[in-house]
Amino acid sequence: MNYRLLILSIVINQAVILVNIPKAKAQDVSMQQNLPDTIQQPDSAKKAKPVLDDPVITNAEDSIVYSLDGKTAYLYGNATVTYQNLELKAAFIEFDMETKQVYAKGIPDSTGKVIGRPVFKEGSQSFEMDDIYYNFDTKRAKITGVVTEQSGGYMHSAVTKKMEDDVVNLQAGKYTTCNLDHPHYYIYISKGKMIPNKKIIAGPAHLVIEDVPLPIFLPFGFFPNTKKRSAGVIIPEYGEESRRGIFLRGGGFYFGMGDYMDEKITGEIFSKGSWGVTSLTNYKVRYKYSGSVSLQYSAYITSEKGLPDYERLNTYWIRWSHRQDAKAHPNSTFQASVNMGSSSYNKYNARSLNNALSNTFNSSVSYSKVWPSSPFSLSASLNHSQNTIDKTVTLGFPKVAFNMSRVYPFKRKKSSGTSAWYEKIGLSLSTQFDNRVSVLEDNLFKKSIVDSMQNGMKHDIPLSTSFNLFKFITISPGVSYSEYWYTRTINKHWDPDSQVVVVDTVKGFKRGYQYSSAISMSTKIYGMFQFGKMSKIQAIRHVITPSVSLSYRPDFSDANYGFYKTVQVDSTGRKQQYSIFEKGIFGGPGGGRSGVVNFSLNNNIEMKVRSEKDTVNHVKKIKILEGLNIGTSYNMLADSLNWSDISLSGRTNLFDKVNLNFSGAFSPYALDESGSKYNKSEYSQSGKLARFIRGTVSVDFTLNSSKGNSNSTGSGNQSQGMGGDLPLGTSPDGSNFGDSFSTQYGMDYVDFNVPWNLRFSYNVSYSKPVFESSLTQTLSFSGDLSLTPKWKIGFTSGYDFKNKKLTTTSLNFFRDLHCWEMRLTVIPIGYYKSFSFQINVRSAMLKDLKLTKRDNYLDNI
Repeated sequence: MNYRLLILSIVINQAVILVNIPKAKAQDVSMQQNLPDTIQQPDSAKKAKPVLDDPVITNAEDSIVYSLDGKTAYLYGNATVTYQNLELKAAFIEFDMETKQVYAKGIPDSTGKVIGRPVFKEGSQSFEMDDIYYNFDTKRAKITGVVTEQSGGYMHSAVTKKMEDDVVNLQAGKYTTCNLDHPHYYIYISKGKMIPNKKIIAGPAHLVIEDVPLPIFLPFGFFPNTKKRSAGVIIPEYGEESRRGIFLRGGGFYFGMGDYMDEKITGEIFSKGSWGVTSLTNYKVRYKYSGSVSLQYSAYITSEKGLPDYERLNTYWIRWSHRQDAKAHPNSTFQASVNMGSSSYNKYNARSLNNALSNTFNSSVSYSKVWPSSPFSLSASLNHSQNTIDKTVTLGFPKVAFNMSRVYPFKRKKSSGTSAWYEKIGLSLSTQFDNRVSVLEDNLFKKSIVDSMQNGMKHDIPLSTSFNLFKFITISPGVSYSEYWYTRTINKHWDPDSQVVVVDTVKGFKRGYQYSSAISMSTKIYGMFQFGKMSKIQAIRHVITPSVSLSYRPDFSDANYGFYKTVQVDSTGRKQQYSIFEKGIFGGPGGGRSGVVNFSLNNNIEMKVRSEKDTVNHVKKIKILEGLNIGTSYNMLADSLNWSDISLSGRTNLFDKVNLNFSGAFSPYALDESGSKYNKSEYSQSGKLARFIRGTVSVDFTLNSSKGNSNSTGSGNQSQGMGGDLPLGTSPDGSNFGDSFSTQYGMDYVDFNVPWNLRFSYNVSYSKPVFESSLTQTLSFSGDLSLTPKWKIGFTSGYDFKNKKLTTTSLNFFRDLHCWEMRLTVIPIGYYKSFSFQINVRSAMLKDLKLTKRDNYLDNI
């Protein structure tokens, strides 16, 4: 057990509850010994008795008895004393009208059970106690047997006293997050004192579980008690790894920097030399923006310096998240999501299996702006992509886009009647600038990165319109113009000495352009088959959406344009044409004339059936086939291989549970002996309509039982419920515990409302572009099962068809212990083989009160 964190949590959380005790409930009391049952009046009060601002109202259902001198009233049976926003109810209340002091208590019934215990209300807050002495004049109080609740925590106090200067004294206190009258555990505090806006002093305290005192105690505590933010020390946790040795982790300092920012610096150190440091900065300006910045650095050291197996690996990781409030700047937005670092960082420092298994990471920092009442908008971004397998990093900065949404320049300002065809002509503009570089991780911060950058600008101006022919056919003609601007082009020449083609970079501004025209036609065809009135199936509807388009583009490889050149490519003198923009970030004008006719056919099939569950419409629609798309194209101007590959794709949902997606491609041309397509159809060579070249099928479904009752979270309904509030493998404070990976790998949420749940996903892809074929299959499955109302197990795994074995597997066990909870995560096989066990208090207020045992996956290396 982490005793240091435990002891710290005892003191800190007791300080929190002392600060939050409201004034008139377990009101603040001084630490005086042997106070009388009645509160003594100060001398000044005896000389000059102050007058109350408002009257004190008394009431009782049974009777009110006055003393012979008329100064004291005795109220019986649901008695009530009210003053301003203070109200005291009890079975018996004694009210001294001269001293303005009340005494309230419950009374035993015929069975000896105390009924009508005092209930003190101040505003919307209510507190129950054994008895109370309270003076409406001096505001001093003495309370016994009070239980108060604040933010999910409960304070049981034997004696609580509040003095005239709002100082609170506490004797024999029990702090717990268990909501039972007799809690399963508590932190016993012998005495404590709180001086408002100054300090908090706590006496000896120790932990008690099931009425058994544990040898975990703190002799005293002293804390500042101000509303200003302050700095403090973060106590580390300790443990041991076989590879890196004994460690202290998570210790450091916390700094509260003003009202809008804080900083937490923590570190870790291992007995065998490894170490790390983390800086976490949070910032927030209400109604404007918020975010956090995390900088992590670690040194992974193995063996001893000078030995052959000595290794030191320095890694880093950067995370930045920035969110702008939508109301701060309605016409502009700035957002950031940065997640980047060393490729080997997660291998040795990952705290979740999701990060450990991921091999690609992406980041984006973006700004966008729109101009109201205008078609113009602007966006700029920095993009990052990283592959931890080959250690390549791709950066795009800056990436700027200026757009003009479609406008209708020929549309009348004041239109009446039917619009003319030319009024539907729309014009838009898109301008993009991009600067991109792809380098190895080790070269990321070197000067040579500047020479490797690719940049350019592209302008697109489409002009289009649409109209209906015969009411059922939609015709959409259009033309488009594109320009490419680059500061670098290429020039190739043949080197006879080395017998290779040499590529030179030519600096200087170069402009390329291309234009094209297109026209498309589409319609919808409906087919309906209706059944008899007595049939459960009422109708089946088939919707076919055919589409045909024709596009034309000139040959921009013609020498007159100057965009293409020829170069010798071998010693025989064979020449080849190339584009001077072929290394450009946006490419360049297309080569060869293109007159392409595109054909596509989309299908949708639905069925309407009778439904006894639907009491309004009595029918239910079922999608048999959500989509089945077939498409191909024909280039009329190509000298050979005019037909493109035939594409096929579809999707559907079976029984509202199984998602099925499939796609494929077929080539209409045969292959020669070398594996190249030639101008002979597959049908003429093999008798088949087309040659299958690739395809994919994916199936996934989720099965679960009907939900149980809403009380499945167990007795008590604690502050951290199990109805999906807390990811399994996560501490109550939301952080990962230990080095297990159950947060992202295993049961995502502990939900006893669903007795069992099963998730399944299967993907298969087949490819045979020439004679060789390849088959790839992936299978993953996960689920969970509630063995009892308080026991739940879960699993996540998969199957590697290539190696014929299970992939990384996680087994998760959860036990609801009312105000505590137990978690066990086991990864029995694979590189990340490890386990983690934890039993902890469920409430986040005592998040460090836990017992943890774990095995680090790094010990398997």
